[in-house]
Amino acid sequence: MDTSEKLLLAGRRKKILESSMNTADSSRKNQEAVRTVFLIVLAVNASLATAKLVYGSMFGLLTMVADGLHSFLDCSANALAALAVHISMKPPDDNHPYGHRKFEALTAMIISCVMFFSCWEIITEAFHRFSSPGHAQQTSLVGYLIMFAGLIANLLVTKFEEKKAKELNNTLLAADSKHSMSDVFTTLVVLVSLVSVQLKFPLLDMVGSILIVAAIVYAGYQIIVSHLGMLVDEAAFDAHEIENVVMKVPGVVGCHKIRSRGTGDHVFIDLHVQVARHLSIEEAHGISYKVESALKDFSGRDIDVLVHVEDDNPPASNQDHDHEH
Repeated sequence: MDTSEKLLLAGRRKKILESSMNTADSSRKNQEAVRTVFLIVLAVNASLATAKLVYGSMFGLLTMVADGLHSFLDCSANALAALAVHISMKPPDDNHPYGHRKFEALTAMIISCVMFFSCWEIITEAFHRFSSPGHAQQTSLVGYLIMFAGLIANLLVTKFEEKKAKELNNTLLAADSKHSMSDVFTTLVVLVSLVSVQLKFPLLDMVGSILIVAAIVYAGYQIIVSHLGMLVDEAAFDAHEIENVVMKVPGVVGCHKIRSRGTGDHVFIDLHVQVARHLSIEEAHGISYKVESALKDFSGRDIDVLVHVEDDNPPASNQDHDHEH
């Protein structure tokens, strides 16, 4: 390898290192922004919960008190999500060499469980009201206004989280937006309950509750499906797509044993790349840097690439003695 090629290789290494540092810094800023979103949502839910509990307690409206307690349950989920994001921001360590991002997926699973618990509460309360219509309670205009304000606030929170989830490419925010939408449905249950009391038509309360529970269960199921793959290391990229990118890199003869995994904005890829056997280790590693750069450009995400370099026809006895980059 002549001097110009060595300088080019050194420049490419520097570029990849700078790109990795910039990507890591951008990822950390994204995580900080996600944590801020959860803290904002936590403040909104805490305000709603306080208003519902105060008014419901003053006028003896058990339905509104129950909804207020449910809002405080949402606060605990928001606080847990903010904590999970904080933990996921920690750099890799000896016990967690791949980082801490799976804590977000675990938290999303917990959020889905909270949603399922809410469904159980809604159904049991609806059956109780249906079987004991004499215990139904009237409410005032102020009560309706509080519930409508909560409904609008939850809708705005849902849209806010959905927007930020797309901007920041964060699956935990996307999961919590579904949770926030379940709060919209829960508030609708309370409103339907209040209206059914006014109309003296308890069946309306029961039917509305069942439909809303079905919607919440479906949303919880979507959260589980979307995060389960991360926890069991489902492939983050199609192997054929990665192969197509790698085979376009000059000097690459073959590519196999392609594996990928990770969260939406933090992916790990490792693969074996074959090069001509007459190349020196330095030249082979120069090709591996090109492969790494090509994959980073292809993904457009914060990815960690490990390239195993081997010659184009390695002897069977040497299969386990590849160079690594």
